[in-house]
Parts: sequence; structure tokens; C-alpha cells
Amino acid sequence: MSLSALDRFEIFEQLVLHQRYIDNDPSRESADKYVSLYWPEATFTVNDLRSQTFTGPAELKNLYDFAHSVFPIEKWFHDVGWFEIHGDGDAATVSWRWRVSWKEDNEGVVSTGTYQDRFERRDGVWKVIDRVSDIDPNWPAALFQPYIDKQEERFKAS
Repeated sequence: MSLSALDRFEIFEQLVLHQRYIDNDPSRESADKYVSLYWPEATFTVNDLRSQTFTGPAELKNLYDFAHSVFPIEKWFHDVGWFEIHGDGDAATVSWRWRVSWKEDNEGVVSTGTYQDRFERRDGVWKVIDRVSDIDPNWPAALFQPYIDKQEERFKAS
């Protein structure tokens, strides 16, 4: 059975919450809110200047903390671009574009890329079980190298 309009809306709402929650502050409460969007055994693979997979709540919290302490994320905001949702029953795949823009100091786009997500519904709730984030290959990812170079001195856990 294909996904209903309600299923597709609930999944879309999850996409929006991912972008909304990553824009929260660097507190533990905000990190927990972000991590709550994933199933406990979920994986998140990041492919930008680094290629790394994060698995489970502790590592996903680490991913959130990394973004909020290594990068000036408080000066950015995230948007949902185009998206395609496919699936049936309790499983769905979503291809979608993310965009990060400046909200302070500068104007324009910080970066763009795509997510390839697998969602599962359990007890009526849709959450991510697997996510792969790829930076747009046309984007100058090297702009982020100065932040990566200072990650050991800048990283703070929530």
C-alpha cells in the first residue's frame, strides 16, 4: 500500500523539524530535541570535507555539538528545498535538498547539498533510520577548512 497524504505530510513535517532543530542553541536540551528525530539505532553519514558516519543517540548528539561549536551556526539558518517522498507501509525514502544561509554579518548562501533519508514508522511515528548528507559538488567546500582545522580547540559538548 502506498503512502497516504497524511503519511507524506508527517514525513515532510519531520524534514522541517530537522532544519528547525539544527538552528536551535547549543544546549543539551536542544541537542536532545534534535536527536529525538531519529530512531535509537539510526545512522547519519556526512560527506563534506570529511566522510564520517554517526550511529545512535550519543554519536548523533556529538554531531549536533560539533556543528554548534566548530561552526558559527548561530549566524546561519537552514531551509528545506525540493523533496521527493516515496514508500509504502511503514517505510519511506526521501530525497531532498538542504540550504544554509547567513542570518548575520553576511548575505547569501553558506552551503547547499542533499539528504538521502530512509524513514520508518513505528507505533504510528515516523523517524529517520538512515541519513546520508552530501554537500553540493559544485559548492566550494574548502571554505569550511579553517573551521575543521580548529575543531579540536573549538569543540564543546552540550
